[in-house]
Amino acid sequence: MRLIVLVFVMLLPFVCAADVVVPIDKVESSVNIRSAPDASSDVVGRLKQGESLRLVGSEPGWHEVQLTGDATGFISADWARVRAEEITPETAADVAPADLAPADVAPVIDEVVSEEAAPVLVEEVVEEAAEAVAEEVVEEEVEAEVEEVIEEEVEAVVATDVAVSPAAARAPEPSAAANIKGRENFLVKFRKETEGGNSQVYDNGNQVGIGTTTPKQRLEVNGSIQIHEQNSSVAGLMITQSSGETGYIMHNRASTLTIGAGSQDRITVDREGNVGIGVSKPRHPLEMASGAHVTAGGVWTNSSSRYRKENIAELSTEQARAALMQLEPVLFNYRNERAEEYVGFIAEEVPDLVASRDRRSLSTMDIVAVLTKVVQAQQKRIEALEARLE
Repeated sequence: MRLIVLVFVMLLPFVCAADVVVPIDKVESSVNIRSAPDASSDVVGRLKQGESLRLVGSEPGWHEVQLTGDATGFISADWARVRAEEITPETAADVAPADLAPADVAPVIDEVVSEEAAPVLVEEVVEEAAEAVAEEVVEEEVEAEVEEVIEEEVEAVVATDVAVSPAAARAPEPSAAANIKGRENFLVKFRKETEGGNSQVYDNGNQVGIGTTTPKQRLEVNGSIQIHEQNSSVAGLMITQSSGETGYIMHNRASTLTIGAGSQDRITVDREGNVGIGVSKPRHPLEMASGAHVTAGGVWTNSSSRYRKENIAELSTEQARAALMQLEPVLFNYRNERAEEYVGFIAEEVPDLVASRDRRSLSTMDIVAVLTKVVQAQQKRIEALEARLE
């Protein structure tokens, strides 16, 4: 048995493989190594095309690699891949025992420790074992130990036709052979304990499709998606950029749907169907953060509270009359609504007093204010003339 151990130790560096991380083929120069699995974390190094680093572990979207000493870094899985790299005697010292693959070693030992190879192998192992042990113990102890190993292992080899590898000796007999049939790029779904086939998940290496074999995005679903949070009162879909800004769609126990952008609530829809834009508890079918809203009867109502205004000044009769005389009412229809005719004004042609900054839209309240001022002045004149007549 000790001979097998010696053989295992000697062959291990030549047949084991360790996982390493290398840049993908389309990387022209190098990829960044970051201090954490986050695109916004610090860059602590770069992995050049043609180089590799030992894989420490993987998590969604990132590979953790070994750097100098005990330090590690993270490389995006979008720009790097994992491959098995053969370990040579020169690189074996850099590989930790946990990274070695005994399952790959066992077949080699089986091949080497055969009836034909046993005498030669025993002689080579004895010579190398003697040289190694001689460095630590006295010469007499080496000779005694070597002779004991020779006697025990020669008897074992002669008594058996084929040496059984440690891995094979420990492996349990399979209960039944698995029967797996499927198509390329489909994930396997087991229908029975030993029978597998295609699932609904299709992975071409860059995009994943559920219910579709032609995904155009990193993940595409053909059908509906249900998000059901059973352990809290809120369920939602979070969309986060590398900068840390988050967009989301959330639904809570009060049956309120919230749409957020830039990590802030932007649109709220309550269980009655009221929509608030910048308003968390809308009281109208449509309500703006400015106070403007649409009533239940469908009337648009402007925000006009004094506490929302400043620089309030009286509109003179002369200003109102001059603006009114420059207004040119027209008949028209909108290009996307040719069957309906309207009466109104052209925003680019109204006087400055009632024009918007971009001259692309109009406020009806501006024109109402001008008309009101002129009508008030005219009413005063009418009342004065009537008084003179009386």
